[in-house]
Amino acid sequence: MKQLIRRKLLLDTPLFQVTDNHIVDGHGQEVHRLLVETTGATCVVALDEKRRILLVSQYRLPARDIIWELPAGKVDAGETPLQAAKRELIEETGYRARAWKKLATFYTSPGFLGEKMNVFLATDLKPGDRHLDAGEEHLKSQWFTQTQIVGQIRKGVINDAKTIIGVYFLRHLRPKL
Repeated sequence: MKQLIRRKLLLDTPLFQVTDNHIVDGHGQEVHRLLVETTGATCVVALDEKRRILLVSQYRLPARDIIWELPAGKVDAGETPLQAAKRELIEETGYRARAWKKLATFYTSPGFLGEKMNVFLATDLKPGDRHLDAGEEHLKSQWFTQTQIVGQIRKGVINDAKTIIGVYFLRHLRPKL
């Protein structure tokens, strides 16, 4: 956005805001856009000593299905993406990691959504108690080999973007562990 002319808040929820925006874009054109704005999100590639990845499954209403995905959640106000990643890993799986490395940051759907997703690698894991949020009581976690996950991605069984991107960065951009 080059210049904001007018912004009107249409909806304010604990998860996101919807705004009506009139801007002058990078080409000097005045455009009108509805945007969904968030504080950001984070996800965790939890990698154990056998190089397996921990996924969680939960029902996702927009997909109308149970999805296997990386542990993830929103970045709360006043929280850094890394702090959110550590919190989400504990909440959803009970695991704590001693080593953390940022793998990627990307926009989830930049045509209308201002959300940035941060992907972190967590290693040197120690199990513990989960602290599930309300509505996550049926969340399950399970270790998968990378080969299993890639096979499920190829078959379209795992079709969650953050999970696909996290696994891609781990396998192909070879972070030093």
